[in-house]
Amino acid sequence: MKTLEEVLGMMQRNIGRAEVEHYIARQWVRPRGSEEGWYFEEIDIARLELICHLARDIEINEQGMDVALSLLDQLYGMRAHVNRLTQAIARQSPQVQAEIRSLLSQLAQAHEEGD
Repeated sequence: MKTLEEVLGMMQRNIGRAEVEHYIARQWVRPRGSEEGWYFEEIDIARLELICHLARDIEINEQGMDVALSLLDQLYGMRAHVNRLTQAIARQSPQVQAEIRSLLSQLAQAHEEGD
């Protein structure tokens, strides 16, 4: 974990304490601790970089940022869910795995025909 001062020194983009604290207040980034001492994990630092990119390069406003970050959080949540599902399927017998593949193939075909 890194302190706010360490994060400010290592960011690829020039970002100030007030800007980071604003992002924390908006709950766009959620480090551990409090105003007396924030502690950032690597994921928090990556999220700060992403927020800076979206805000500065793409010029997403605050309302748009709320939506964009919410959608990204949902996407990452679904990705984690699919990974757990994939692991659970991998633990099944070859017969069950074959049945699941067949069902998925049928569902994909039905979906394509419905489009």
